[in-house]
Amino acid sequence: MNMNDKSNKIKGNCLCGSILFEIVNDFAKLYFCNCNQCRKITGSAFASNLFIDVESFDWLAGSDGIAIYKVPNRDIAKSFCRKCGSGVPWPSSDGAMMIVPAGCLNGEPEVKGKFRIFTAEEPRWSTDFELARAHQEFLD
Repeated sequence: MNMNDKSNKIKGNCLCGSILFEIVNDFAKLYFCNCNQCRKITGSAFASNLFIDVESFDWLAGSDGIAIYKVPNRDIAKSFCRKCGSGVPWPSSDGAMMIVPAGCLNGEPEVKGKFRIFTAEEPRWSTDFELARAHQEFLD
């Protein structure tokens, strides 16, 4: 898809706003990864990552403020803003794809398929979300 075509774009940024990017909003897959490394990298039950061709991605600001930690002996990395620590996109090891943390997007991604992976490593405390009481805001 042509990156000059603004009709199907979505922007994203880190929490402090110093890192900004734009991406074609057309994702083949969204992976919810439950592996131990992704849980440690995110500090959450799973990582929510989108994958897209590098040609469909543009940094708009702050790419020089990004640090990347690569997990030794694995094809896993964590890219984050040096100011606020927010997870931001990073290139795949072969440089062909960008891995985009879904939570840093400023809108809803258009996704063709969603997949939970490494479910054997999923902790019991993170299952049965439908049984947890839902609230519209933080509770006191």
